[in-house]
Amino acid sequence: MDSSNDPNTEEPAFLKIDKAYTPFLLKAVEAVKNTNWVEDYDLNRVHISMRKDRYQGRDCIVVRFYAADLTNVNWMEVTSADIGGAHVYMEASGRAVLHIAIEH
Repeated sequence: MDSSNDPNTEEPAFLKIDKAYTPFLLKAVEAVKNTNWVEDYDLNRVHISMRKDRYQGRDCIVVRFYAADLTNVNWMEVTSADIGGAHVYMEASGRAVLHIAIEH
């Protein structure tokens, strides 16, 4: 069914972020904006992933920003400069930034 002609029908969301993770995403964006990574890569044109991890023995959430998407198809062709990752590790309990790793 085409809902574009029905003003009462809303398109389903293509992305939903649980409210528990929204503060991590917002804090990570602010943290990476304060690095030299943004001089080489446009933060408005990146892929973002989030996952639970551990950093120096502490439970954390890592938010990763990538200029290029690494897939099973392109993994042999892309370089670290193509991907250009910035990884923001944050304490899971208090959201303090623990570490920012930059790949160029």
